[in-house]
Amino acid sequence: MCLASAIARGAEIFQPVRMRFAIAALALILATPAHAQVQPVPWAEQQPTDADYRRVYPVRAMRDGIEGSARLICTVTPDRTLDCMVANETPIGAGFGPAALTLSRKYVVNATYPGAHVGARVAVPIRFVLY
Repeated sequence: MCLASAIARGAEIFQPVRMRFAIAALALILATPAHAQVQPVPWAEQQPTDADYRRVYPVRAMRDGIEGSARLICTVTPDRTLDCMVANETPIGAGFGPAALTLSRKYVVNATYPGAHVGARVAVPIRFVLY
């Protein structure tokens, strides 16, 4: 067998191994479920789903196995959604504050809930965990 044939044959053998490794690595990443633990809030007519939490979990934090939390301070808007800002996040700079802000867009305030009027302020604590 000439050298070129041997190299080509080696590449043929190596290709399926690389593909299996890539598929296994992707499966491991996708198999690391993530969600956010948020206490159901009685004033919300709609709130984020578990799929929403998985979608916004900070990628680097998930890769490194980091869990965290964020606390939002929000104001009820005329269309019953929330206008929020991050009051704090732990650990700082891991991306949990921006992720929580993205989740805040999923809340719709129940118009009949006492005290949940336009301009009302609410605190929304969100805890991101891997399981």
